[in-house]
Parts: sequence; structure tokens; C-alpha cells
Amino acid sequence: MMPKSCGRDPQKKMKWLLRLRVFLRTLALQASWNSQRMQNLGLLSCLLPFRRTQPRDITQDRLFCRRYYEFFNTNPYFANYLIGGLIRLEEEKSKGAELPPGMTATYRDSLGRTFASLGDQLIWMGLRPALIMAICLMGLHGWEGGILLTVAVFALGQLWLRWWALGRGYELGLDILQLLRSPHWHRAIIWMGRIAMLLTGLVAGFFLARVSTVHLATGKSLLWAGVALGLGLPLLVRKRLPGEGLMVLALGLSLVLSFAIWPAGH
Repeated sequence: MMPKSCGRDPQKKMKWLLRLRVFLRTLALQASWNSQRMQNLGLLSCLLPFRRTQPRDITQDRLFCRRYYEFFNTNPYFANYLIGGLIRLEEEKSKGAELPPGMTATYRDSLGRTFASLGDQLIWMGLRPALIMAICLMGLHGWEGGILLTVAVFALGQLWLRWWALGRGYELGLDILQLLRSPHWHRAIIWMGRIAMLLTGLVAGFFLARVSTVHLATGKSLLWAGVALGLGLPLLVRKRLPGEGLMVLALGLSLVLSFAIWPAGH
């Protein structure tokens, strides 16, 4: 049975100085990445500021380090949810809460896989392509200020997310599943993918219109073709078009781009 002290508690706040120390270390979560246990050393480094707040006990220190020396890997942008929750569990355990054997390892491994999958779909396959295409689109129009603003907003936004997630994970503890049950995650993944594909179509259209040496009307047609591509791809993917069909579309687009940029006279 789950101890009530490890569940959600809105009044439970991590000490500010401890939160700051852990937060700064989370920025280097992947600095010691290795092929055998991946982010395990980074996770241990993030948790050490909490361990230093406890009475010095060489045996407990060794057990603590050994406990977090196992394999660990998750999405770095969402890792602070998990790290905050682990600090909460360790704190309650140090106060005498009776946790089931292996609870911290189960919490670490299950949430690590969950946030890794969530991050792959939302960040790596959605947000990152969308930002890249947005920057390319602004570059085609010469909007240097827009590019710098986009990069700055992303940089500050991910720092805020890491800071907020650390406190949120600590507050929720074992009840973090309530956060993961929210349908907003799935909706965000769907819409981020659609936005990324729309921007990709716009970039393709504007690029073809820019490099085209034919009549202006044809250049505009290429532009609108790119817009249609950006609007159509999300619908095609929503209809679960076979992967072979998407590959054919990609091949056709690559051929068009190749002929568009091929130097005249060759």
C-alpha cells in the first residue's frame, strides 16, 4: 500500500537552495552519458545535493550511490519531473516512511521510460522539426530578428520548464501518474506534428519559388503547391497512409527540389 506521505501534497515545497542546486546540475544531465548505463551518472550527480543535506553515514552514502548507479535514460527536458519525485521519495524514506522494497528503482525505471517516449514524440519528432522549419522559413524571408527571438524564446522556455517540473515532481511524488493521465499530452503531440509538417510544406514552397528561374506565375504556382503540401501531409498521416506511400511522396519532392536547384545549362 502506498504511504500517504509520498502522495500529492500542494503544501510540499522543495527548499529553494536545494532546488537551485539540483536544477543547475540537471542542465548537465547528459554530460557524463555513456553507452552502458547512459544517464545514470548524471542522475546520481543531480541527487547528490539532497544526500548532502542528510546526516553523514558512510554506509548509507554508499547504498545511495549504488542505488542510482544502475541504467537510466529519459528525455532531458522532462527528466526533472522524475528527479523531483525521487528527491521526495528519498526525503520521506529518511523520515521513516515505509516504502515497498524496490519502490525507488521501479519509480525511476517506469517513469524514465514513460518520459523518454513522451519526449521522443513531443520534443524530438514534433517541437524540434517545427522550430527548425520555422527558422528556415524566417531565413528565406530574411527575418534575422525573428530567428533570434525564436531561439531566445525556446532557450528561456525550456529553462522554465525544467525549473517548474522539478518542483511539480516533488509536489506530486508517487501521484505523478495523475499528470501523465492528462489528455493534453496526446493532443499536443498530434498538433505539434501537424504544425511541423505544415511549416515543412511552406518552406518547400517558398524555396522552390525562390530558386525557380521560370516565369513568375510558375513560381507562384510552386509556392501554392508547397502550401498545399503542408496542409495535406497532416491529413495523409492522420489517415494512416502506408509508409511506402510517404516514401514515394518524399522521393517525388526530392526530385523536384533537385531539378529546381540544378544549375542552368547542365
